[in-house]
Amino acid sequence: MTSSVVDSANPAFDKELAQAICDLEIPDYIKFSPDGQKVLYSTSLSSGQRKGKHSVSTLWLASTIEPGSSRQLTSGLSNDTTPTWHPSGKQIAFLSDRSKPGESSAIWLLRLDGGDAIPITPAENAQDIGTFAFSPNGKTIAYVSPDEKSQDLQDKEEKDEPDPAVWGSRWEHGRLRLVDVVSKDTKTLVAEDRHINQIAWSPDGGSVAFFTVKNPHIEEPLLTGTTISTVNIETGEVRDLCTVPNEPYALTWAPDGQIYFITGTPVNRDSGGRAVYTVNPAAAPGKFVKVAYGEDDDADWLIVAGGKLLVNRSVRLDTVISELGGKDLFRKDTDVWACDVFADPTTGILTLAAGLSDTNTPYEVFIVKEGQDDLRLSDHGKALKDREFGSSSVLTCPSADGEVELDGLYVTPTAKMGDEGVPKEPLPTFVLVHGGPTAHDGDYFDLSCYYWAPYLLARGYGVLLPQYRGSSGRGERFALYSMGGQGKYDYADVISITDNAIKRGFADPKKLIVGGWSQGGLITYLCSVRNGLHDLGWRFNAAIAGAGVCEIEGLSLTADLGSTFETELAGGRAIWTLSRDDTRNRQGSALWEVAGAVEESRRRGEPVIPPMLILHGDKDERCPFSQAEGFRRALRAHGLPCEFVAYPGEGHGIEPQRFWLDMLERVERWCSKYSGEEEDRVLAIR
Repeated sequence: MTSSVVDSANPAFDKELAQAICDLEIPDYIKFSPDGQKVLYSTSLSSGQRKGKHSVSTLWLASTIEPGSSRQLTSGLSNDTTPTWHPSGKQIAFLSDRSKPGESSAIWLLRLDGGDAIPITPAENAQDIGTFAFSPNGKTIAYVSPDEKSQDLQDKEEKDEPDPAVWGSRWEHGRLRLVDVVSKDTKTLVAEDRHINQIAWSPDGGSVAFFTVKNPHIEEPLLTGTTISTVNIETGEVRDLCTVPNEPYALTWAPDGQIYFITGTPVNRDSGGRAVYTVNPAAAPGKFVKVAYGEDDDADWLIVAGGKLLVNRSVRLDTVISELGGKDLFRKDTDVWACDVFADPTTGILTLAAGLSDTNTPYEVFIVKEGQDDLRLSDHGKALKDREFGSSSVLTCPSADGEVELDGLYVTPTAKMGDEGVPKEPLPTFVLVHGGPTAHDGDYFDLSCYYWAPYLLARGYGVLLPQYRGSSGRGERFALYSMGGQGKYDYADVISITDNAIKRGFADPKKLIVGGWSQGGLITYLCSVRNGLHDLGWRFNAAIAGAGVCEIEGLSLTADLGSTFETELAGGRAIWTLSRDDTRNRQGSALWEVAGAVEESRRRGEPVIPPMLILHGDKDERCPFSQAEGFRRALRAHGLPCEFVAYPGEGHGIEPQRFWLDMLERVERWCSKYSGEEEDRVLAIR
């Protein structure tokens, strides 16, 4: 096992560049002031990354009419998140762990005319606050938190002498509470033994809508569903409206009096499309209906502006914001990472505040109005302002079975760009496969795979981003290929998209590396055991599998979503529902194909499985560490080249920045060693 420390003996590694990329502050929550004159937002390092012991987040304020007007509100030394305007526009509320760094959060108020932030919920509570929202009149805040632990339990935890864990005996249910903004008096509105996780105020402020599941266990929403309920804040009367057989989100009580939310389509599938649904809080309980989207696109979020409900949705590689079921209002050929919309009460003109980026520009906060140039408010990427990374081209091709059209986004390094967006010559190419599978790539600064893409572009590699079947942005039919299709459609599409990039002169067929994280790691394992067996005349020189899966059947037993989401992707049947001779779930399991690949290598007289770099957190619960360990054992048993890196204490997402830097160094070294570039440099010197 290789230690997780950056190899200072690698002279090619540009640590200064890697550091600058990893240090980027990403706008991740944006809100207009009530009068639309200011924008409040928070920033943090990408994907939960942290430089010290605890994660931090910073609050910022900007004028909507002055370019570069963003100014820092909080120190950046605490995890200050979810900034929210008081309806008066004179103060803000936010969550912060400043009293107990890394342990728990409280709701804090900050007046914008001066003074320090003050907590309005107990700052020393041991339990975290999950979500909160101002009432329409601003007098109270509704929030969700578990009950405090008993003193006896706290004492045992401090002594590291816990009692035996009995499954289900000690659920920490989220409770719905109200706190008075002035007096700080708090009352619990809903204290039933069910877990609350999202809330929304009624427009008149008389009730709160909320989601509940039977318990906080991660699989519960997909096992028994999510109930949508309301509670009257005066009487405490709870009314259950309906139960959704899934895990909905974006709960919104709209000005038209209806309650809206987003969940899967079909509604009982988590890996399908994403549509908008509604339930009438005044109607007889039990029914909810699909309203729009999810067929050829995917709904992402809901926004209320000017008395209307707007939908942020993914449409292939674009982001579109529309009136619900109506006209498109804003369209960007990139990802809109965070956004809000303001409607001028006099003119009705809509303004968008959004975090936007492209291949060359890290995420910044912009004001977008129809017919005007985008106004940039922030400068979080100033450390990279003099750099250009590349230019993207969308390469479409049919799938191998002819059933769908596929997108591949090829990013060419700026220094190697030729005429009309095509490289001067075919490039050494990293085929970077996104995770999910319900995710997608676009023309934006990398947020999906620990900044591998921009770093590799800066080092001269082309980057190909395949949008395989199962990716989001294409709706229900495209997404549902992943159900029971893992290892079949996704793998075949990566091969087709790569072959298309080769045929169109972008990628050098003799200098290819494949890699990815999570689902991208699963596909990477498959590409390795099937390497070159497609008979298209090319193969991958090496592979980099991050947090991947190589044996799907075992996920039912070991993954945190093993009996729900993972089983759905495997075909809908958990291992304990199959006969012992039923191997249907193995088509996406690379481990079962290792022996065949080795035998094929003997027949062909050349290796099938390429040199493998395996990266994995040793506390991963989504794609358990045993998956990486199993593939490492298989490679070692057959004497195949492999570098195996375990990141200690890390889960499915890697958090310490020093590990991000370690990954970038290893990825570059692996590419340099096996892409053919290092050999070309040696020959040139000779």
